[in-house]
Amino acid sequence: MCGERRSKSAAQDVPRENRGKSSGKNSANAENAENTENTENTEKRTCVTMDVTPMRLSGVVPTVRLGALRTDMHSAAKEIETQLTDWGFMSVEVPGIGAKVEAMMHSFEAACASTDPSLADYEYTSVPQLSNGGTHGFFPYLSEIPRLAKGVPDPKEFIHVSGALLADKPAGAGAVLAAFPEFGERAAEVFDTAFSLISLFGEVIRGMMPEGTPDFDLSRDATNLRVIHYRDLDGREVLAHEHSGIQLLGLQLPPSDQGLQYILHDGTWVEPVIAKSDLVLCNIGRMLSSASCGRFRPSTHRVHCTYSDTDYERLSSVLFAYPPHQARQWQISDEGLTVLDETWGDFIANRFRGLGSE
Repeated sequence: MCGERRSKSAAQDVPRENRGKSSGKNSANAENAENTENTENTEKRTCVTMDVTPMRLSGVVPTVRLGALRTDMHSAAKEIETQLTDWGFMSVEVPGIGAKVEAMMHSFEAACASTDPSLADYEYTSVPQLSNGGTHGFFPYLSEIPRLAKGVPDPKEFIHVSGALLADKPAGAGAVLAAFPEFGERAAEVFDTAFSLISLFGEVIRGMMPEGTPDFDLSRDATNLRVIHYRDLDGREVLAHEHSGIQLLGLQLPPSDQGLQYILHDGTWVEPVIAKSDLVLCNIGRMLSSASCGRFRPSTHRVHCTYSDTDYERLSSVLFAYPPHQARQWQISDEGLTVLDETWGDFIANRFRGLGSE
């Protein structure tokens, strides 16, 4: 079992009164955080966030080629380890991935606007699910109520495309992709690339853990690609409250606009400049924080945005990677490995009550 070790700079240990403060001292490079006028895509940005330091990553983080993911990720391992140690999340630049993600998100936006066929016919409650796996299918507008939202649902609709859904498991699960073939084709391509990337991030992180750490054994079937469409915001500036993911690892893909913010180890907030780019961010989830006995804290983030366009919309996507839900949980510390009786499915059940329930 885990001892007393905890991440010494975990965000949850920072006094809440300090957690909203921003500073450039822990950004990618201090000189990259000082001049907001020189950050990429500023001229295209319609979402304006105040009092949070932009964190320029393009040209700073390692470049990983789509045709050489394993080779380039292994070469960048030490830089990625340093990012996780210094920031609490990781980033690489993958030339070409931004265009693929943007095309996928816009095809989902078109699917949301369609009435025949309609995504409402493929709501997650009616899509066949694996008995041990993620929840896939369409989640209607206003269906998710985060814990910190005081009962107010997020102004978004989204879809979970799991590896199981892509493989039509159980039979009929993939019908939504057949109904929207352009989205299905683009989502499958992005899923494959994102799953390869997050698996390689996992190998780097595992190398930072004690000898005897089990393979992360990420499951394609249980992993979900979430594609999100924010709309009808009604003046809201908090599009996603401060949170961390329950999964083992998360891969944030480039969104259509800025607004995504992360808390650093010292409790300050920064806004990585990743909109309409080829930059991806890798998050630590609560599963890995538990498995590592607090060696790594969950990557805490939020989406805050001020906009002048009353018709403002935002598209984003993230891959949530899980181990098999039926596999037993494990925890490793400097004292050794413990395999628990509970499964990773139990971990989810104990810490997450379901979308829309709280």
